[in-house]
Amino acid sequence: MDEKKINRRKFLTDSSLKLAGAGLLLNQFAARVVFGGDQPAANQKLLPAMEYRVLGKTGLKVSAVSFGVMRLTEPAVLFKALDLGINYFDTAESYQNGNNERMLGTVLKQYGRKKAFIATKIHPFDLKEPEKSQPKDRKTLNALFDKCLERLQTDYVDVFFIHNIMVAGQQTHEEVLAFVEKIKKDGKARFVGISIHDPRCYVDVVNQVATAKVYDVILAWFNFKSPPEYIEALKRAAKANVGIIAMKTQAGGYPDAATAGISPQQAALRWALQQPYVSCAIPGMVNIEQVVENVGAVEKKIGWRDRKSLHCYYAAIKDKYCIMCGQCAETCSNKIDVYAINRALMYCEGYKDFEQGRQTYRELASSRNARACLSCSSPTFTCANGMQICERMRYAHSLFA
Repeated sequence: MDEKKINRRKFLTDSSLKLAGAGLLLNQFAARVVFGGDQPAANQKLLPAMEYRVLGKTGLKVSAVSFGVMRLTEPAVLFKALDLGINYFDTAESYQNGNNERMLGTVLKQYGRKKAFIATKIHPFDLKEPEKSQPKDRKTLNALFDKCLERLQTDYVDVFFIHNIMVAGQQTHEEVLAFVEKIKKDGKARFVGISIHDPRCYVDVVNQVATAKVYDVILAWFNFKSPPEYIEALKRAAKANVGIIAMKTQAGGYPDAATAGISPQQAALRWALQQPYVSCAIPGMVNIEQVVENVGAVEKKIGWRDRKSLHCYYAAIKDKYCIMCGQCAETCSNKIDVYAINRALMYCEGYKDFEQGRQTYRELASSRNARACLSCSSPTFTCANGMQICERMRYAHSLFA
């Protein structure tokens, strides 16, 4: 990545000229429908002011719409997000081989490090076989974290996450606890938390974190199709004053599932933000238009039209989108990781990011990927929501292997 200093004034001038022709001026954004639907009326109101919420016991006042930076490659989008009031940015050492952290660090160094909150993440455990693995030793974890700080061009992060807990108890392993306690004590991370996607341990991990004094924040897969038991677990954690950050809020963001005149992506984000136990959401964004649409979800009550759009949206994606209910976990005789594989497909089909999907798939051990599905003569996988899982698994292997 080119780390030359970004000329912000030049960016704003050039971008204004490019966007003006599309009716989208940098300083006068209307809430434009980006993911599908009608164009707004000429007299549509400007975006609402950003809302700020306290992130649990951290005391940080974070923007309700925050920024998942994982897939972003254009620094200019970060400047616009900052100008629109977004102040919390989520990245990780594994995103784009560290280039994601470098980009965010470069932008915030110019914009003002203290004007924003930075969160990053590290995988302490082997992703291929998490049930069998021990965490990396503290020396290795410290070295990885110091590299994060170096790429981010800062001497501390506001929130550090143990990334992608896949087995209940990983976050309370002695080696992991010693590491996070030390970086907090040293001031390298003001607060620490965990991130979680996996339905096999979701509720157990959230419950454990809620009672573990060292952890301050949970970053969790959460959207309008989340199972009730997930919602109740997050409510309990929030009641214990743990900050709740929602990710994957827009259920895959499948652009081809949008219906005319309706933006299901904005409706899905609005639904998540109106849950009182959610401090903020970090939708992944890759361009200015998506930032504008997501900020447009702030301070608007979810209504009948939104609910209709979400109903229509899910009806269009239910054959390919896994809601992570966990009910099929024990139905496969081969014990493949259907959840990680479905997540890889979501990145490819919904996010339109084939490389992210392939990377997610190839992180799986051969015993956990879908190779076994190719020769399975009597599939035992059953989905409570009607997905044809075996066919989807075979498709994933042919796509990513």
